[in-house]
Amino acid sequence: MKYRAPIGLRAFVAILALGAVLSNVALLLSDRAPAVLRVLFGDFARRLSNRLDSDGQAGNALEARNVGNDSLVHFGLWAVATILIGIAVWSWIGLATSALAISAGSLLTEVAQGHYSSTRAVESTDALFNLLGVGTGTAAGWHCFTSGTALWRASQPDTAAAPRAEPT
Repeated sequence: MKYRAPIGLRAFVAILALGAVLSNVALLLSDRAPAVLRVLFGDFARRLSNRLDSDGQAGNALEARNVGNDSLVHFGLWAVATILIGIAVWSWIGLATSALAISAGSLLTEVAQGHYSSTRAVESTDALFNLLGVGTGTAAGWHCFTSGTALWRASQPDTAAAPRAEPT
């Protein structure tokens, strides 16, 4: 018997995933994306980032590689969307197909920024971080899938070890 997460849970996560993808596209094509993030998260994002990088080493390493906060936002947006989609599809083929589709969609969204937004530009670093986010999200989705399946298998009675009753 094959384990799949309950359909209700997967449907709920699929709705969240669709919302995440649509929000990502809307945010990344928006001329006001930086202002929207400041309104949504305020000073919280800056304080969290400073707390995580209290010694300044991570920030210095990223600045040395010319990686800005925008690239990290791209990474996080696509990683979260991919994790949610991976949980919703809950299959190897679905996960691989989703990863390819999300990768293509994230790259198309990056290219569309140059055409549909007057203040945002196509940046190869952002495209790279889109793909890194999708890759990380795919790995996390795979981990959820394998862990969930292993837990389900461990909870099943071991029918192979049970003695068979002899017919009388």
